[in-house]
Amino acid sequence: MPLFFASLPRAVRCGLLGAALGLLLPVAWLPAHAHAVITEDSLAREPVHPDKPTQVRLQFNTGVEIKLSRVSLVSKGDVEQAVVIKAGARPGQVLVSLPALVEGDYALRCQVFAADGHLTQEIRRFRVGTGTATGVK
Repeated sequence: MPLFFASLPRAVRCGLLGAALGLLLPVAWLPAHAHAVITEDSLAREPVHPDKPTQVRLQFNTGVEIKLSRVSLVSKGDVEQAVVIKAGARPGQVLVSLPALVEGDYALRCQVFAADGHLTQEIRRFRVGTGTATGVK
């Protein structure tokens, strides 16, 4: 304990410690309220080619309850279709199986339950086509 701190009256020392704990408790509480957020996806590096089934990897910042989560493919006209998902090799990794798609703009609508039970919804937009950029966020 620093000498100046030890020389303070007991009531002052307790007050300073209480204030320090009051500032640290909200920070310690944050991990308990975490949500599953996509931190990385394969769409940014690996294009989705037309007319070929593709597996997309989504990496979340925390574990995901696969059986309670859903991913939908959204196409032109806001047409949604459920796609098959499964757990990847890494914690928090979700593998999404896309059917063969024609050129155009699409999105993945993700509704996932984090391992701590929090529900998160997120959308990842991407483009299917030859010679075009993919992974539009």
